[in-house]
Amino acid sequence: MGVKFQLLDCDYIIVDNKPKVRIFGRADNGKTVCVYYSDFYPYFYILPKENKDEKVIEFLKNNYKNLIKNIEYVEKYLPIGYEEKKRRLIKVTLYIPSKVASLREELRKNRFVEETFEADILFKYRFMADLNLLALHTYEAFGHFTTTNSVNTNLIIEAEKFKEVDVEVPLKYLSIDIEIASKEGVPDSKKHEIIMIGLSFSPKYKGRKNLVLLAKPIRRNKEIICFRNEKEMLENLIKIINEFDPDFITGYNINNFDLPYIIDRMRINKIFPAFGRAKDKGANSRQFGAKKKNKIPGRIVVDVYEILKEFASKGSLRLKRYGLGDVAKVLIGETKVDVSHSEIYKLWNGSEKDLERLVEYTRKDAELVLKILLEKNLLDKFFELSRVSGLLLQDILDMGEAARIENLLLREFNKRDFVIPNKPTSEEYRKREAEREVKALKGALVLEPKTGFHKNIVYLDFKSMYPSILISYNICPTTYLPNGSKKIKDKDIVVTPYGTKFVSKKIREGIFPQILSKLIEERDKVKKQMKACKDEWKKKMLDTKQWGLKYMTNAFYGYTGYTRARFYILNIANAITSCGREIIKKTKETVEKTKKYSVVYGDTDSVMVKVDCKDMEEAFKKGKEIEKFVNEAMKGIVRIKIEGIFKSLLILSKKRYAGLAVEKEDSGYKEQMVMKGIETVRRDWCELTSKVLYDVLNIVLKEQKPAKAFGYVKEILRKLEKNEIPIEDLVITKSISKPIKEYKGVQPHIELVKRMRKRDVNAPGVGDRVGYVIIAGPQLVSQRAEDPEYVKKHNLKIDAKYYIESQILPPLERVFEVLGVSRSQLIGIGRQLLLGEITNKVKKKEVVLKDFEGFVCSNCNTFYRRIPLSGKCSRCNGEVLFYHNGEKSKQLVLS
Repeated sequence: MGVKFQLLDCDYIIVDNKPKVRIFGRADNGKTVCVYYSDFYPYFYILPKENKDEKVIEFLKNNYKNLIKNIEYVEKYLPIGYEEKKRRLIKVTLYIPSKVASLREELRKNRFVEETFEADILFKYRFMADLNLLALHTYEAFGHFTTTNSVNTNLIIEAEKFKEVDVEVPLKYLSIDIEIASKEGVPDSKKHEIIMIGLSFSPKYKGRKNLVLLAKPIRRNKEIICFRNEKEMLENLIKIINEFDPDFITGYNINNFDLPYIIDRMRINKIFPAFGRAKDKGANSRQFGAKKKNKIPGRIVVDVYEILKEFASKGSLRLKRYGLGDVAKVLIGETKVDVSHSEIYKLWNGSEKDLERLVEYTRKDAELVLKILLEKNLLDKFFELSRVSGLLLQDILDMGEAARIENLLLREFNKRDFVIPNKPTSEEYRKREAEREVKALKGALVLEPKTGFHKNIVYLDFKSMYPSILISYNICPTTYLPNGSKKIKDKDIVVTPYGTKFVSKKIREGIFPQILSKLIEERDKVKKQMKACKDEWKKKMLDTKQWGLKYMTNAFYGYTGYTRARFYILNIANAITSCGREIIKKTKETVEKTKKYSVVYGDTDSVMVKVDCKDMEEAFKKGKEIEKFVNEAMKGIVRIKIEGIFKSLLILSKKRYAGLAVEKEDSGYKEQMVMKGIETVRRDWCELTSKVLYDVLNIVLKEQKPAKAFGYVKEILRKLEKNEIPIEDLVITKSISKPIKEYKGVQPHIELVKRMRKRDVNAPGVGDRVGYVIIAGPQLVSQRAEDPEYVKKHNLKIDAKYYIESQILPPLERVFEVLGVSRSQLIGIGRQLLLGEITNKVKKKEVVLKDFEGFVCSNCNTFYRRIPLSGKCSRCNGEVLFYHNGEKSKQLVLS
C-alpha cells in the first residue's frame, strides 16, 4: 500500500529513545501527508592518529556507551588532497541526533583523534541523502497507514521504502498581514496588541478569497469575522490556518515582522502556536544577526519582500522603492489603500467608516502580496534550486549558496565512497581570514576598457567558462596535489597558471568536474527541449529549470574561496581565477593578432570586439568568424559563443557601460537596451533624475546624437529654472524607521515631519514614507524640505539650483565626459540658467515683496529671523534684504 506525494518538509521526533523521521507533503489527490520512517540513526566518522584506533574506541566505550548504538571500521577516501587508497576510519552511530555535537566537541580535544568528518550534518539531510530523497520531488511511499494525535495531516503512513514518481500536486497558499494600533513609535509585541489580521487564500477557503479578522466585537459580513479580544482572534487564526491547511504562508516582511509578532503575542496570551502540521511542535522565530528566521513545521514561510530584495541584489529586478504599494504598482499594476502607519490608531478608534477603511486596507495588503507571489511566479526559480540541490525549499529561502552546494557535494562524495569535512570551527575560520590577509584571492581579469562611444561591437561570451575550467583542468579537492607527488609522472599532472597541481583525469576524474559535467549536460538537454516546445507554459517551466541548473553550475566558481566553506582551499580558488585570466588574455591576443579587429573591453567571462561593417547581417557574420577562430585556439578548454551585437555602445569605465544590443530572431532583429553598473533607478533620486538619465542614454544609443542629448538636458534645466517641471517629478521619498526624537543629526525628511506636526496632528509617523521637495531659500537644505501639497497650496518656489547641481547633473557627468563634453561644460549649462547667472547680464527689475519670512544677506546668503542691530551682515558686513519664497528685495509693501 502506498501514497504519492510531493516532499515539502522533513524533521524528526524521539520515540522510545530513538529518532523517527517525519516527512510532510501533499498527495496528488490534494490531501496532506505525513510519512514516518523508523530505524535510521545519526552517524559520523573519526580518523584516529596513526596506530591509535584502539585508544579511540576504548575512549568511546568507556565514556559514551549509552549514547552509541554501534562502532565499526569502514574504508573511505579522505576529501582533500589526492590519495590513491582509501583510509580506515571509525564509523560511530548514535541513538539521538542531538548528542552528535557534544561528542564531536569532546573528540576534538582527544589527543588520539586526528580529525572527524560529517559530524555536523543535519539529521534530516543525512536521512534524505542516504535514501536519495530530494526536496520538491514527488515520491510514492510504500508501507502501512496508521493514526496519531501528533500531526495535522489527512494521511499518515509508516514507510518502508520510496520510489520516485512523476505526478502533479495541487499546492495551497495563504497570505497574512497584521495591524497594530500603537499610538506612537514602533509597535512593541510586549505592549501593543494585534488588532486586525488580513488573510488571502489560494484556492478559496470556504468560498472566500479574502478574510479579515478583527479583535473588536462589531458587525460582521462574509469577509469579516469579529472577536471579543485579541486572544480569541489568535485562537481562531490557528483554527483557520489548520482548516485551510496551506503549504505556503506568505507576507510582506513577514519574517522580520508579522510572524515573530504573532508568535510573541500567542506566547503572551498563553496560546501554543500549533499552526503547522505538527501538533507537538509549535511555530518558532529565531534571531540571526539583523534578521529573523521562522519555522512552521510542515509549511514553508515565503517573504515576498526578501525575495524581491534578493532579485534586486542580483540585478534581475530594478525598483526604486520597495514599499508594498510601490512594488504592486510596478509589478501588477495595482495600488494599496491609502492609509499611513500613523493613521492606524486613529482609524481603529474612530467611526464605523474609519474602521471600514482600515479593514479594506488590511484586506488589500494581504491580497496584493499573494497576487505578486503567484502572478509573477516568484517561487519558480527557488523551486528549481531546491530540486537540483536537494535542499528543502525553506532552507533554500533562508540559507546561502554554500549550503546548496554542500548538500549536493554530500550526496555525490558519499556515492563515491568519499567523506566530506566538517564546517570550520571559529578558530579555523580566523586562521582562514588571516591567510587571506597574507595570501589574497586574486579575482577575474578585467581588461582596461576603451572608454567612449563605439558602433558595431560583437559581444562574445564563454559558455560556462568557470565550470569548463574546472572540468578541463580536472580541478577538485579530490585531485589536488598540495605538495606535488613523486609517485605520479609529470605527464599525469595538470598545472594551472597559478602553479596549483592536480592529477589528470587518466589517474582520477574529480568529483567537482563530474557534477558540473552532469549539470551542463542536463541544461543543454533542457534547452533543446525548450527550442522544440510549442506550449508557452511548458516552455516557461523549462526555462526556469535551465536557469536553476545554470545557477547551481556557476555557484561552484567562488565556493573554494569562501572562508566558511567545508572545502575552502585558497590554492584551488586562485587556480580557477588564474585560468580565467589566462583565457581572457589569450582571447584578446588571438583576436588582435588578425589586425582586423580590436577588443574594446573584456570582463570575467566575456569580450567585446569592434568590427567594421555595413549592416547587422555583416556584423553577425564577422562575429561568427571570430567565434570560430577563438574556439580553435581554446580547443579542449572552453568554448566561446556570439551572444549578440551592440549596435552602439557607451563604455564609461570598468564594469560600467550601456549599449543597444541586437539579437537575431526568426522574424528579424530584436533591439534591447542593456546596462551594467549604470543605475537609472535610485531611492535618493527624484523621478526626473531617473527619467533624464534614461532619456539621455536612449538618445545617445538609439539615435546616436550626443549633441541632441546635450540640448535635451539644457532644455530640462531651463524648464526647472522656469518652474515648468511637474512637482510630482521632483519628489524625493524617505522612510521613518524610528521615533523622530531618536534621530541624531539633521535630515531633510525628519525636519519636515517636525514642521508638519506643528501644522497637523496627522503628520507621518514611524513606518511611513515621507515625500518632499526642496524649496528655494537661504537656509540649509535640510531646513528647506517641504511637503509637495503644501508647496502647491502656497505656490512656493522650487530650488532649481539644488535640483540641477545635486540631482540632475551628477549622474550625467560621466556619460557626457566620455562623449567629449567636460564636467565644466556640463555644469556650465546649469549655471547659465540659474538665477542671477544669465550670461547676457540683463539687469532685472527690482522685485517688490508683499510678505516676508525674514532677512538675508545679499552677499553670502546668511539668513536672519531678525535684522542684526548693526543693519549689516554679521558675517561679511554685506547688505541685509527682505526675503520671501526664494526672492530678496530692498522693498516690502504690506497691505
